[in-house]
Amino acid sequence: MRENLREDYLPGCAYKIYQDPGEFTFTTDAVLLAHFPHLVTKARVLELGSGTGAVSLLLASRGALEVTGLEVNPRMVELMQLSIAANGLTGKVQVREHDLKDIKSFCPTESMDLVVANPPYRNSGKERLIGTAACHEKTASLEDFFRAAAYAVRSRGRFALVQLPERFTESMELALRFKLQPKKLQWVHSFLDKPAWIFLMEMAKGGSYGLEVLPPLILYNRDGSLTEQARQYY
Repeated sequence: MRENLREDYLPGCAYKIYQDPGEFTFTTDAVLLAHFPHLVTKARVLELGSGTGAVSLLLASRGALEVTGLEVNPRMVELMQLSIAANGLTGKVQVREHDLKDIKSFCPTESMDLVVANPPYRNSGKERLIGTAACHEKTASLEDFFRAAAYAVRSRGRFALVQLPERFTESMELALRFKLQPKKLQWVHSFLDKPAWIFLMEMAKGGSYGLEVLPPLILYNRDGSLTEQARQYY
């Protein structure tokens, strides 16, 4: 269990997180996703494809009442369990080794206030040697994530995800197919003069029309330092 184990800290809170460099480790997109969605009082939250649990732990630090991570990789489940125990979050955060495509056997429909997901970005192209399933659609497609979110989230509840710009149109089509009305959108750029790197989108189940497009989030100044926008997350 402790072979290749690395102890890190999540930005913006004092929580420890245990990671395996031989597997996929959390990056900036997870930090941004955890701070993006609206969080109601006493929120019950589900993270689809939780990995080592960075998003789940950060949502717990924001005040979620109960957070559950679903993950199919047993190594990731072990690491998240270790992080939960190390931060005294047993009972507030849990992780289950479960296939999100079988969501109906895990939870009742419309039982969550918020569902979040950082799905694999790629459905084609050259595959990474490390973190293959986390970056490429090996175990679940983007459609599977939308279907599971639509099943689990309550009416007027929220689904938030982060994805690549090249999959924006696909995401919009899936959102409308599963009656998840886009409500908030933000494009994220590494530098001011660079194209968007990712986008963050929050949807409401059964919500009315009305999309708020936030100002672009720029991560770095020209000298490579974090912008004031980015510092708010770190």
